[in-house]
Amino acid sequence: MSRTGMEDRAGADSHLLEDIARAAVRRQAGRGAGGTGSEAAADGGWEIRHLAPWTYVTPAASPIRAQGWKLHVSATQLAAPLVLARAAEVLARHRCPFKFAATLDDLTALVGRGADRSAVGKFITVYPPDDETATAVAEELHRATYGLPGPPVLSDRAYQPGSLVHYRFGVFSAQSVLDNDGGYSSRLTAPDGTSVVDQRNAWYSPPAWAPCPFESGRAPVRTTAPEAVLLADRFVVRQAIRLGAKGGVYLAEDRLAGGQVVIKQARPHLSSTLGGQDERDHLRHEANMLDHFGPLGVTSRKVDLFEQGEDLFLAQEHVEGMVLTTWAGEGKPVSPDRWQDMAVSVVRGLTGLVGVVHEQGFVLRDLTPGNVIVGSDGRCRLIDLEMAAVPGTPVTKAFTPGYASPQQMRGPRHGPAPTAEVDLYALGATVFFLTTACQPVLSADEPSGVRSWDSRVRTLFDVASAGNALAQAMAPMILGLMREDPARRWDLRRAEEFLDKLDTEPRPFVPHVTAHRLARADQDRLLLDGVAHTLQRMDRGAAGDPEGRGRLWPTSGSGDTSDPCAVQYGSAGVLKLLASLLDTPACEEGGGPESWRADLADGLRNAAEWTVRRLASETRPSPGLYFGRAGIAWGLHEAGRALGDDGLRAAGADLALGLPTTWPNPDVCHGLAGTGLTLLHLWHATGDERFRDMADRCADALLACAERTPDTVLWTIPKDFPSVLAGATHYGFAHGVAGIGTFLLAAATGLGRDDCMDTALLGGRTLLAAAYSTGDASWWAVSPGAGTVKLPHWCSGSSGVGTFLIRLHRATGEERFLQAARSAAAAVHGSRLSSGTAACHGLAGDGQFLLDMADLLGEPDYHAQAEELAGCLSVRSVLRDGLLVVPDENGDKVSFGWNTGLAGVLDFLHRTRHGGARSWMVDVPARVTVSAPAGGQTP
Repeated sequence: MSRTGMEDRAGADSHLLEDIARAAVRRQAGRGAGGTGSEAAADGGWEIRHLAPWTYVTPAASPIRAQGWKLHVSATQLAAPLVLARAAEVLARHRCPFKFAATLDDLTALVGRGADRSAVGKFITVYPPDDETATAVAEELHRATYGLPGPPVLSDRAYQPGSLVHYRFGVFSAQSVLDNDGGYSSRLTAPDGTSVVDQRNAWYSPPAWAPCPFESGRAPVRTTAPEAVLLADRFVVRQAIRLGAKGGVYLAEDRLAGGQVVIKQARPHLSSTLGGQDERDHLRHEANMLDHFGPLGVTSRKVDLFEQGEDLFLAQEHVEGMVLTTWAGEGKPVSPDRWQDMAVSVVRGLTGLVGVVHEQGFVLRDLTPGNVIVGSDGRCRLIDLEMAAVPGTPVTKAFTPGYASPQQMRGPRHGPAPTAEVDLYALGATVFFLTTACQPVLSADEPSGVRSWDSRVRTLFDVASAGNALAQAMAPMILGLMREDPARRWDLRRAEEFLDKLDTEPRPFVPHVTAHRLARADQDRLLLDGVAHTLQRMDRGAAGDPEGRGRLWPTSGSGDTSDPCAVQYGSAGVLKLLASLLDTPACEEGGGPESWRADLADGLRNAAEWTVRRLASETRPSPGLYFGRAGIAWGLHEAGRALGDDGLRAAGADLALGLPTTWPNPDVCHGLAGTGLTLLHLWHATGDERFRDMADRCADALLACAERTPDTVLWTIPKDFPSVLAGATHYGFAHGVAGIGTFLLAAATGLGRDDCMDTALLGGRTLLAAAYSTGDASWWAVSPGAGTVKLPHWCSGSSGVGTFLIRLHRATGEERFLQAARSAAAAVHGSRLSSGTAACHGLAGDGQFLLDMADLLGEPDYHAQAEELAGCLSVRSVLRDGLLVVPDENGDKVSFGWNTGLAGVLDFLHRTRHGGARSWMVDVPARVTVSAPAGGQTP
């Protein structure tokens, strides 16, 4: 089909469902399709509006109640037009407001394997005006749609067994409000007037105080989780490996044959296609692949394929070993030579497995390190062969970013299965990861074609393989397999010949030791382009809105439901960035000093003034530094200082003076430690003793809620506090000991408090005892008892813990804290190739810690390491309309939040290039003596 034909089809699809709904309400109004006058009049007194991804259909001037029993009607893509036509007739007759997934693509997202379990299947949502109407409409909808296909709605109870109609109690029109975690949440009002979160669980969970009006024909529902489940009278399931919309993956005992099996579940109508296939068909196909390739040693053997209820289950042999993603890191033996031999053996085995698949006439389509198991003997087997297909047969596009060639990524959603060349690229990418521990993810430029894909892969490989003897030796194979042009890719025979040569000739394992650091001009471009893109993408319409509505910068993921003013995802982080840039002498590049400073100042002023207007429009409880009011106050005050604007300075100061000095959450991101850091900063910046006194009271509150033993101190967020973090006890900077200890240390030195210093020291000893080491690197788990996962980042892990420990060393001179900080820095530097981009849990935040080490110790080697992290950011960068920018934490989008997007990245690049203090910190002097009495009063 031509491009024009495809666009015409997409345009028709985008209006198909809306046209069906519009026709239904017109018929019920008795006006027909040729009505005239206003749109509402033409639609029989109904308002139909589109707000992606939904279309809303509402009787004109008909209010929707705040909360109640809502209905959901599910449907597959194939059945959606008929389900909507029948449902809309019923709903129009009852003048009942409803919404539906606006397009078939939007419905695909709701019934796909990646759908949120609490949202899966909700094609139509109905808002009955009262319970009597709800029960009547439910019955009519059930009859109208009975027998049509649709997936189960996991958050609801089915109206009757097999029904497409489901119900739950929830919010209708009550406005979402900012909660204690700095995000928007829907809240229900209980009969006694208290407010509770509308829990959108992946199971039916109405509030106890909401009596259910649906009495007849209820479908059974489980209210408690069973300790074990028996499937097919044979398999005892006791452990979920993972849960998803399409079904779970479980570890089970086989009572018939003995031993363990892995069981995969496929729910009906999930991932349904216009051809009528769903996840059950995919699971049957995977069972066929096990039958075909299990006896050949490629994958595990099938044990059983069976149905239970409407679900399909596949039991297969449990393959002992490590997933390649784990084996490549934790599975390395002590001896480098032994590791090289084992790695080459694994590559040879993996190449052989791909060869067997191709000889049998199949293509894998989704070969990744996560789909390879390495046994204790080094033998490889493939898992999850559900995407394997015969080239040319109809398939739905599927791939894992980083392991798919450009052709596969750009392919049609539905089309013929690709040829074997896609597996060759994936094999090269998998070997890339195996030898470097670097995910070979490159996001697409926009527009594409400006830069050579092969050159981008080569640059990423050069950075990832610096000093890596094995990767350097494997370079010809990796780069040969990952060529953009399929016709120029190595075939398997050439790869096997190359591997044979490694065994018969001396291996050229000569390390390439030159670290990748950006030249000054490249640093300037990455910084200046990023700032230019930030200013360009600010929504000028929102910036000029007199009520401060909307968002100034686009977000992604969790940012879509976050506070648009806060540091984490919102405007305050960008305020701090732009203010810092204005403090820097004009760069040599970027349009000249006057235009550079004028653009920055204009953007900063617009963003700050919008933030002030937005603050007045809603209540925000969270006082934290990154998700709450404290960070917004800090950002506004910095904007006012940089612009010389007393009004903005006062707005920031006034907001800070309203912060609480007691709060259930003690952490930096959402709670009291972040509040305290802000108050100390503003005291130092303004000399206003009110900020000092408030910081003093914050310290008192944190000391009072500390959980001490003679050797440890911890802080737990209360279990009854309305927060997703309720009950959490963390070690890291974002939510735990490191961040709280950093504030107490700053309070000890700034306010002269021995009690704060004693607790900070106890926090340091707690973290020393919690550390575990691999070589010269030290790591910390998220919380006590959480195992030994290697976490190198700011939020939870080495970077954030090191940020505290190096300051504790600077304040006390104690060598043990210095050594632990050095070990944390080794973990951070050693993890650079496997890290994402963000400040919270990626290169930007990790690099800030290395700059701390350089500045606080006066050791330029750490600055050089930070420059290596900047180099890693550079090779991940993408072009956006000619500007080179770094993607956000998701890897494929550009957003602008501080901890997750571009603002934090640019601040790190700016500090690397121009120096200066670390943002959002209150640093302490070296070797202080604290002698004031406890209680916070200075002598």
